[in-house]
Amino acid sequence: MFRYACTPPKLRYNQYIPLIIDTDQSLLHALLLATSVQKMRLIMYPIARLCGIGVLLGLLAAVLLKNMLMGDSVDFHRHKALLIGIDGVQYEQLKQVIDAGKAPNIAQFHLGMSYTGGIVDTSTRQPTLSGPGWATILTGTWANRHKVVSNNSGLHNKSDSIFKLISLSAPTRHTASIVSWNPINDNFVDDISAGFIELGVKCGGDDQCATDRTVQELRTGNFDFIFVHLDQPDGAGHENGFGSRYQDAITRTDHQIGQILAALSKRKQNNKGEDWLVVLTTDHGRRLPDGYDHGEQSRSEKTAFIGLDKPPNAELTQPIADPVDPGLEGLYGFASEADIVPTILVHLGINTDFERHAIDGVPVIGHIGVRQLTATLNRADRTVSLRWRVTEGSKQPLRIYRSGQLIAKLTDSSSQYVDSDLPPSIAELNYTVVLNDVPVSRLVYEAQIKR
Repeated sequence: MFRYACTPPKLRYNQYIPLIIDTDQSLLHALLLATSVQKMRLIMYPIARLCGIGVLLGLLAAVLLKNMLMGDSVDFHRHKALLIGIDGVQYEQLKQVIDAGKAPNIAQFHLGMSYTGGIVDTSTRQPTLSGPGWATILTGTWANRHKVVSNNSGLHNKSDSIFKLISLSAPTRHTASIVSWNPINDNFVDDISAGFIELGVKCGGDDQCATDRTVQELRTGNFDFIFVHLDQPDGAGHENGFGSRYQDAITRTDHQIGQILAALSKRKQNNKGEDWLVVLTTDHGRRLPDGYDHGEQSRSEKTAFIGLDKPPNAELTQPIADPVDPGLEGLYGFASEADIVPTILVHLGINTDFERHAIDGVPVIGHIGVRQLTATLNRADRTVSLRWRVTEGSKQPLRIYRSGQLIAKLTDSSSQYVDSDLPPSIAELNYTVVLNDVPVSRLVYEAQIKR
């Protein structure tokens, strides 16, 4: 590391950014970690102003040397993502519609089953309702973090959202949330107020409104991430239950998805350098046998799906046959709705600071970290037991962080760890396990323990 007699001030960059600027890091470190010329420009001016042009030229030389030695990194600034959410789609009913040839647009996606509602009998459990479901999809966390525990009004998301993480990763990135069910944007009103959601549109139950506005933004806008929510299948389920009307609603929604995908295809033709990831999902299933309702923890209500327009990894395609929790006929061996946010972050090239990572999901594209992570507090002996599965090896050690502190380095074949050196008082502990540079976290909380 080069050292100069120049101490620049702290910058306002969040840790969730491809050039990682932490409060104790110098601008030199940030510049050396830069992954594109665009990001380098974000910090060139402060260096020149504070340290002089000579220092700036020296740093640029260091960056050029780094690129010569390491090769060019992927330029992520033209990577973009579209998340299409369909409310209340029961997976088996969707497959029937696809098999009948009545959902040709959805059929184009790589579809995999997933679960929602957290894990029963753990702190991640949440109702299979739209409020908690969409909060999980848009934060990568469960209700013990995001605090949206119902469909009641006045509940504000408390986790870092996908909108916030993208917006803070670079000032040139822009996000939009276009919803048919208004409470979604109400739950993220703090993100709208802070400017993390630059365009927030509430369509009041009109799916064509949400479709048309999304098409418009794909044609003429410049957003790096768009979330669009369509509600018709859920409404049809509540009104009619399973049957032809419910499946017809899925078909109509598929047609609207086709309009959105056609607009995206046209955009990509006109913007050859853009690399889009499209993700398709639902917030919950429906209760058997009739499909009128949802909210409980049955397998049908907890079964969701994730669809991608790019090839997924084993997290989506190869469920764990013998999951840690074998309940619900092995449902917990599948991907979860918390996996969507880290998937989008990977595509956008937004690296997380392991010390501050607080996302419960893992990406379903790219490398796989540990799977099936659990964290159990043992009150009697004041320990926390961590367990996980490893399905993709690594030449790097496995690292474990507790609330920002590195507490262990293990071999990549390790599958458990017991933390017996807990602080005197435990209000909330966030554990993060990192393998293949892929982090995943679990929260241990609400346990005040005295020595």
